[in-house]
Amino acid sequence: MDIAVTGYQFASGQSRSEQVDWDANWLMIRGKVWDGTQSWEFHDPCMTTWEARELATWLRGLSKASPATVTAADPSELRLWLTEPNLMFALNGAAQGIATLGVYFEAESRPPNGSNDDDEGLGHRVRLTIPQADITAAVTDWEQEITQFPIR
Repeated sequence: MDIAVTGYQFASGQSRSEQVDWDANWLMIRGKVWDGTQSWEFHDPCMTTWEARELATWLRGLSKASPATVTAADPSELRLWLTEPNLMFALNGAAQGIATLGVYFEAESRPPNGSNDDDEGLGHRVRLTIPQADITAAVTDWEQEITQFPIR
């Protein structure tokens, strides 16, 4: 699975007040996904600038997770919900330097023949098993990528 920011939805958008301007902060996300059976791509404004930063923080926490921290965590801390339902991230477990995640794809990000795994209504789930050191490297790359897209 690979996701990348390709730009703002509205490239010339600027906040016209001191309030957060949602329209000026939507990011275009390009995803390339393979779930073991099928591959697909999407390109959609499905994350805000601040959600991109929340994702980095959440993933950095996964890189340090242990069985004890997963067990002690509030269930809401184990999932990262975005404003748009296109993507949702869930930590299923962490042990011996390996994190197990579920990434859910819905709406425009869902594959054409996507299932609704586990009848949870969360979308098409892709299961990932990732060394936590690789998560750390991916977060570093993501943080560098999103610096090009400040909150405006």
